[in-house]
Amino acid sequence: MAYQVLYRTYRPAKFSEVVGQEYIIKTLLNAIKNNKIAHAYLFAGPRGTGKTTIAKLFAKAINCDHFQGESCDSCPNCKAYLEGNHPDIIELDAASNNGVDDVREIIEQVPYSPLLGKYKVYIIDEVHMLSTAAFNALLKTLEEPPAHVIFILATTDPQKVIPTVLSRCQRYNFSKINSYEIKKRTCEILNKEQIPYEEKAVEEIARMAEGGMRDALSILEQCLAYTPDSLKLENVEKIFGLTSVPEEVELYLQVHKHHVSEVIRRLREMYGRGMDTKRLAVDLLEIVKDTLIYSDQGREDLLTRVSAEEAEGILNEISIRQLLSDAKDLEDLLVKEKQNQNFLVYLELCLIKMSSGKIKEQEPVKREAEPAVQAKPETEPTPVPVEEVVEEPVASYVVEPELEFLLAILLDASRDMKINDQIIYNKLDLYAYEPEKRRFYQLLIGTELFASNKDAMIVCGDHSKAADINTKTNNEDLYRFFNEEFGIDKMIYAIDQDQKNKLIEMYKKTPPEERNKPVYVEKYKIEKTKTMTQEEKLISLFGEGVKIED
Repeated sequence: MAYQVLYRTYRPAKFSEVVGQEYIIKTLLNAIKNNKIAHAYLFAGPRGTGKTTIAKLFAKAINCDHFQGESCDSCPNCKAYLEGNHPDIIELDAASNNGVDDVREIIEQVPYSPLLGKYKVYIIDEVHMLSTAAFNALLKTLEEPPAHVIFILATTDPQKVIPTVLSRCQRYNFSKINSYEIKKRTCEILNKEQIPYEEKAVEEIARMAEGGMRDALSILEQCLAYTPDSLKLENVEKIFGLTSVPEEVELYLQVHKHHVSEVIRRLREMYGRGMDTKRLAVDLLEIVKDTLIYSDQGREDLLTRVSAEEAEGILNEISIRQLLSDAKDLEDLLVKEKQNQNFLVYLELCLIKMSSGKIKEQEPVKREAEPAVQAKPETEPTPVPVEEVVEEPVASYVVEPELEFLLAILLDASRDMKINDQIIYNKLDLYAYEPEKRRFYQLLIGTELFASNKDAMIVCGDHSKAADINTKTNNEDLYRFFNEEFGIDKMIYAIDQDQKNKLIEMYKKTPPEERNKPVYVEKYKIEKTKTMTQEEKLISLFGEGVKIED
């Protein structure tokens, strides 16, 4: 028998074997139980989180002759599914079959009754790859298919699916699987395969998988190909060019001992062993994050990368303020990662900046004993006036939009525009796990879309959230984000609940003839990205004051 890779060998055969996605499974099972099966579903989420697996299990379940919470695996429908030749479960890979002719072939088959089961189920994977013409050809069939036809569309990129298709489907957002669940499932598979393992090695695999069960099994398989008889942490690190936690902690401490030459030597030595530069940057950020968490209440159970002893050691050497500064530097570095091929250079520069930063004079958390109080001299010297240092605010606020101006937008708003923008607004959850764009999700999480006209959107949240959104930097970045990601050329203004109530009252008092008058909204100018010189890249990383030598 031909060898099957682990993720195919251990693909769940029942709903109870699926890792994560509990709420989706429960919802689908209730739909089967209550005979409320929709005609079209959209499964959206990151790769390796179970979209196709659950689609197949759902197709199997609704065709099972004796379904009781799980498929029976003994009726003709279940046997045909298990053998991989069920005539009424049709899979289409839209990545390689994305033309209008491929869709028309499906449309021609739709009217025919199922050959074996109760339903004919079409599973279209990576549906966002379909061409616009193919989407349009599918629309009518997707909206009003025969009673015996069900469509399940799966995608990792739902924002590329046209809104008219989205509106015809029940949407389920698949989330990344937590590390504990991945670790538990990986251990189960290793026990079945009778392979001894180190727990730390499994934890590292779960961390590298980044929420994808399939990725975890692919990584595991690669490790077992190297050492088939056991799974050890040192081998995982060797195969994937990883660095150990003690090695990373020591490198970070060397940075703050201002041993620049030693830091660069160690970094290049790691790189020579095949280290992944982006992974090291992420690991250093996790070390900083863990240390900051531990500094609050000493909660060891919340640490994910370092031990309590390692966090304590860092806090004895580095101040909280410096840790926060390092977190910002590393975060900025990771944002630049996709823009630069030689990331090692930027990582080196970032560590040099952290080593010689302006905050190095701050006292660490560990405090020395207070010196004895000295007796005052008989003649006190005249005190020298000390100039008070006023710190610049992190971001300057834009002038808070006047209620009259917001009322003008509200009067010009329409229900249809709000519905269209709400569809886009609902897509923000997809950016919760994207490092480069997560901050836009964090800015808007907890807010609601209140009103929308052709030039602006008004969102509502608590007072601090509204103030955050209305800062000049965040406001401009949000405008660019919506424009570049969704093609929305609109300003975003934030209000709190009190302002919302006032606007509603003002709206009610406005005569009908004063409504629907256009309002002028000034927008930010979008600058086109350009290729930067090496000098410009250095200035973008370190600021205008950096000294650049030939």
